[in-house]
Amino acid sequence: MKFKKKFKIGRMHVDPFNYISMRYLVALMNEVAFDQAEILEKDIDMKNLRWIIYSWDIQIENNIRLGEEIEITTIPTHMDKFYAYRDFIVESRGNILARAKATFLLMDITRLRPIKIPQNLSLAYGKENPIFDIYDMEIRNDLAFIKDIQLRRADLDNNFHINNAVYFDLIKETVDIYDKDISYIKLIYRNEIRDKKQVQAFARREDKSIDFALRGEDGRDYCLGKIKTNV
Repeated sequence: MKFKKKFKIGRMHVDPFNYISMRYLVALMNEVAFDQAEILEKDIDMKNLRWIIYSWDIQIENNIRLGEEIEITTIPTHMDKFYAYRDFIVESRGNILARAKATFLLMDITRLRPIKIPQNLSLAYGKENPIFDIYDMEIRNDLAFIKDIQLRRADLDNNFHINNAVYFDLIKETVDIYDKDISYIKLIYRNEIRDKKQVQAFARREDKSIDFALRGEDGRDYCLGKIKTNV
């Protein structure tokens, strides 16, 4: 079942070059997804359940600019045991600007662990054909330490951990690029960042490919992934 929502890109959404930041693009896609979830789950007991994002694959076809009016379509394609998959299309005036796929896990917040998606929830969402095929990318683990990145209280969400969209800002600090330089990004969340004042950034660049990771002082991965650049 498709669900659409329109937005106008404002000044708070863009980078220094007036292109939308990855952080806000992800935030807008999240908003569309969770708006649809409220509708589809209205007759399902979700009191102790919460969707958490496991990964993003985002392909930028054309940079999204300040003042542009966009429409974001989200399509829940299918669920498989613990995982739920959503595709996204970002369009303006009939032109596709970006495509994305998000993978979600269903978390039991009383037991603090993922659970198998119940049948009634799977039936509520239904199935659709995928519209975006992700790249099969090998993510390197031989990364070099880059620097420590300080975290802010402003980066916390209402669950008191670092908001998943904020990771995209932290990654830019790691690899020293701008949003307009990104053509594709894969990001996998490993552990939530909670009660931390800083994270350690690791990366390795080879031509137009950048592998990255954010880690704790204990070596725990908070996220890892890969960026393809157009510069």
